[in-house]
Amino acid sequence: MRVMKNLSAFLATGLLSAGLAHADICADMGAIYSQSQSHFDGWKKEATEGTEGARKEYGSSFQLDGARSCAISGDSAGYSCIWRLATPAELGQAYQRMVDGIKACPPLLKQAPGIINDKPQERLQGNLRRAMEVTGFDYGDAGVVVMVGQMQVTSIQSGTNVSRNELKFSFVRAAARP
Repeated sequence: MRVMKNLSAFLATGLLSAGLAHADICADMGAIYSQSQSHFDGWKKEATEGTEGARKEYGSSFQLDGARSCAISGDSAGYSCIWRLATPAELGQAYQRMVDGIKACPPLLKQAPGIINDKPQERLQGNLRRAMEVTGFDYGDAGVVVMVGQMQVTSIQSGTNVSRNELKFSFVRAAARP
């Protein structure tokens, strides 16, 4: 559960993102795993410094279909992509398609991943509501955790309902680059 909390926080800090129509998540996961062996050096673009305590990250030359952005973590241990969907219904459908797609993929090495399900969370603060759900895939023999998260942020101000619907895919290797 501690891994889930850490990865949920990782997802929450970066969930920001256009339509998800994924071609082949299994092939992409194989490519991501292969590139992770060299700390994503073949995909790294310019580094961006974080603001207000956020960590440095690198742009990525490899993008998952429809992603608004993809990045490599500053420690070169993780790769993530973000999508922004128009409605909560589209977000829910995209989240479920990605989770089901990853469940159908063959193992990265020999063992099927353990599935880590987090309970949906909802937080209210003033006029702001945040609902988040995360599903994790623990590829123990490959030393990798893959997380798929959905987050909806809704704000009601002076009669206007503003909503942001975000999906995030994260691939994190257990051992960071020295």
